[in-house]
Amino acid sequence: MRFQYIPYIWPLIVSSCITLSLGIYALLRRKNAKGAVSFILSMFVVTIWSSGNALEMAATDFGTKLFWANIQYFAYCYSPVTLLVLCMEFTGYHGWVRNKKVWWLAVIPTIIIMLVWTDGMHGLIRYEMHMDYSGLFPVIAKKYGPMFYIHAAYSHFLNITAWILIARAVFLKNTVYRKQAFALFLGLSLIVIPNMLYISGISPVKRFDITPVFFGPAGLIMTWGIFRYKMFDLIPLARATVIETMEAGILVLDLQDRVLDMNPAFERIIGLTASQASAKRVEEACPKIPELAKACMDRNIAHTEFSIDAMEYAKVYEALLSPLADREGTLIGRLAVIYDITDKKQAQQEFLRHQWRLAVIEERERMARDMHDNLGQVLGFISLQAQGIKQELLNAGVEVASLKLDKLIGVTQETHDEIRRYIRNARSAAFTEKDFITALEKDIIRFEEETGIYVKRDMPADFTGEVLEPAIRLNMLNIIKEALNNVRKHAEADNVKISLSLSQEELCTIIEDDGKGFDCSLYENSAGTKFGLNIMRERAAAIGAKIRIESPAGKGSRIALYLPVGKGGKNEDETNAGR
Repeated sequence: MRFQYIPYIWPLIVSSCITLSLGIYALLRRKNAKGAVSFILSMFVVTIWSSGNALEMAATDFGTKLFWANIQYFAYCYSPVTLLVLCMEFTGYHGWVRNKKVWWLAVIPTIIIMLVWTDGMHGLIRYEMHMDYSGLFPVIAKKYGPMFYIHAAYSHFLNITAWILIARAVFLKNTVYRKQAFALFLGLSLIVIPNMLYISGISPVKRFDITPVFFGPAGLIMTWGIFRYKMFDLIPLARATVIETMEAGILVLDLQDRVLDMNPAFERIIGLTASQASAKRVEEACPKIPELAKACMDRNIAHTEFSIDAMEYAKVYEALLSPLADREGTLIGRLAVIYDITDKKQAQQEFLRHQWRLAVIEERERMARDMHDNLGQVLGFISLQAQGIKQELLNAGVEVASLKLDKLIGVTQETHDEIRRYIRNARSAAFTEKDFITALEKDIIRFEEETGIYVKRDMPADFTGEVLEPAIRLNMLNIIKEALNNVRKHAEADNVKISLSLSQEELCTIIEDDGKGFDCSLYENSAGTKFGLNIMRERAAAIGAKIRIESPAGKGSRIALYLPVGKGGKNEDETNAGR
């Protein structure tokens, strides 16, 4: 190999030194940073280009020039690939790099390199090559074969794609990485534009490729981006790192409520991939979640909850919706973030069950104290007084009232014993019911055992009463118990029916019997006989429910309780009659 000194090689040598230094620096100091590998390869490839170009320029014989020209084809073919990979990693497409799909981009460059080194046998890349001495230094004159134009078109395509990716990051995305992207955009432009001009034949310098001369300035700009904006330290987290790996589901819609994007977490929720749901309206993409679709289409809804039946249990989700606007503040779509709150809901239900148990204990303790302090003491006093009166009458020789006093004493003591048993039971935590239905069923069974009357139940199969607050459940139980107590004492009924029906707005409870009924007006005007119904009305008012009592004489009685679901405010009673 023979060479001569040409001053024009100095810009190429400087470019080679800069790009080689940058590649070594990244290899030694930043090799584990995101995007570092593609940057290192890019710097080494363009180093081969500029140094090979310098050696080709300094060579004096045809064989030496051809050898270094062929060496440069490694850079010609692979530099568009490495630059595109670098831009893809920086702009959030590193999933393609991670799963090695980009390796396919190197297939055509590899074929071109093989054809370059065997060019003498087929001339598919270059032919009619000879030395041209007409300029300041000799160059290889040649004509291009058909495969060269395939190589040129492919290289153009890769370079333009890389350029567009970075241009979008600079001009279309308002992010904290814009300055980094701009530094990369300038450096890439200094490499891509001269090369495109040379390959297309419109370069101002016709005899040789001046692209390597710009590697130095491009490298300096990239160096400025590295040290000034810490490009490797702050390279944008790719979409797969932030959105793709989020546990929360992400759904992006346009102004026509069509699906623009979603992450894998939301794909798992709806059972569709992003490609299957893309461009569909939200109600088509989420046919099994009408609550979410409705919320997405209603601009006034910012929060909603929905459930989806899984294999073993229902999963509950919370969706937070917010508008999406561009830099000018113009609305361009909506964003929905969906969280799995199944565990949270289960914890809330457990908390309500705990509150229910505490409320039952507290109510029974209060009633036990009231009975002990009032009724229990009164009954004890009556029993003692009756026994004293009996003894005094016997001492006076009066035995006429002895039998009646014995009955009074027996009833009083029996009642006193029952109250003491109730107080013991009320103060025992073992008698705290697990849920509303269990407690209601227990009261019904006790009623059936005491009266011999069968109670027909008509209740939703999946209703447990957990949707109700503990205080509301307790008051409803007491209202039903008082209604059954009235049936036992007064109705002379053969059949009783208790019905519960739940809608989205209201829980309706109905207690019916086929007894003798009563005259509503008489009981309404009798202060001494309407005590039980007044208690029911007071309890209904305390939980914001409405109570309606119907009892035509001889046609049985019907007590209906209407409770607004989720409301605890007081509502005005609607009562037709009371005892």
